[in-house]
Formats: sequence, structure tokens, C-alpha cells
Amino acid sequence: MSELLQKQIMFSKNIECCREVIFDLRYLDITAYTGLAESTMISYDTKAVSPYITVAKKIADMYCTDIERLCGDEIYFDIEEVLSLQVAFIKRLGGVDIKPYKEKILAEMDKYLSLSKYEVYKLIAQTFRDTIIDLHRDGKYITIENDESIIENFTRNFHDLHDNLKINYRKLGKAIDMSIGNLTRLAQGNEPMLSAVIKLADFFDVSITQMLSENPNFDYEKIQK
Repeated sequence: MSELLQKQIMFSKNIECCREVIFDLRYLDITAYTGLAESTMISYDTKAVSPYITVAKKIADMYCTDIERLCGDEIYFDIEEVLSLQVAFIKRLGGVDIKPYKEKILAEMDKYLSLSKYEVYKLIAQTFRDTIIDLHRDGKYITIENDESIIENFTRNFHDLHDNLKINYRKLGKAIDMSIGNLTRLAQGNEPMLSAVIKLADFFDVSITQMLSENPNFDYEKIQK
């Protein structure tokens, strides 16, 4: 399986896992947070469709993580990470004391030795869902805004990497299976899709985060090699 396909599949798996298991959100919740339609989210979290990068960032922000992490290992298999994401989510909504929530979770964790991992996750998810329902009932939602700056960051970083490596679009396009027209549009500042960012990050041997960062701190000597 190609690196691109693997990361796209993991992005899809992880956002589906976040929605269903970690945060137990309904599509109506996601629409309220992000403005993304249910049909749009279904295409991302069940069909591995590549979103535009601002949409991918919005989804990552909603789940209190980053795009790089969503393209990595399955979040579901690390209970400590699941708990940290849930606590971050609740803190952001506000209006609830985290201490009793964590104590309740820890009480469930004490049963871990006598419960299967599935049962532990089920208990944790239900505790979180009860808390979220109470917050939603009080009208406590958040609005995840578009981060347009990452388009500018990507365009600048793409130019810098391309100029430093001095590779023409024909060779670059052939190496990453992307047309010269698409590369030109990206160089002109058009918004990239997640798949394009993954391809270019892999080719230049940098992280997705670096490709979207205001200060990527590229190691050009290493990249040249």
C-alpha cells in the first residue's frame, strides 16, 4: 500500500473513530461545530475521500488534535490519549468541573483489570457522552473557524522547497503522480487537498505539519540528500 493511500485511510479511520468512539458525536453536533454537512462528513470518515486542507484542519481542530496525528497510528488503541482528547474537548466547551469528571473516569479505569478493553472504552465513552449532552442542553457549543493562513503557509513553503531543490514541475509531477497544471495552480496559491499535501510532504521528506506551518524550519541540507 502506498504511503499516500495509507495516510488517507488512517485519516478516515481516525476521524470516524473520534466521532463514534472517543467523542460519540452525532452528525448534527459536527454540523453545529463546523458547518460541514452530514453528507460531507460521511464521505470523509467512511470513504477516505480527501478534503481540502482547511476542512481537514477544521476537523482536526474539532477533535482537539492536528492533521499529522489524524494521518498516523490509530488513536483508538491508546486509552491515555483518548482521555486527554476528551478532557481537552470538555475544557474547550467550558462550564464543567474537570476534576470530578476525571475522578469518575479513573474510577472506571480501576476496573480495567476485570474488564475487556472494549468494555473500558464503552464506559469511558458513555461518561463523556453524558457530560457532552448536559453541556449541549445548556447551549454550550463551539464554532470551529476556517484557518485560511495554512493556505498561504503551504504556498510559501511549497515555493521554498521547490526553489531550493531546483526541480522542475515535469520531474516533480512524474515523481508524485500530479499534473503540471495542478502543481502550477498550487504554486499560484490555490488551496491544496490533503492528498496533495501528503504527496509533497513525502516527496520532500518533511512532515505535514511543516508543510502547513508559518515557521517550518526546513533542514534543506538533509532534504537535498
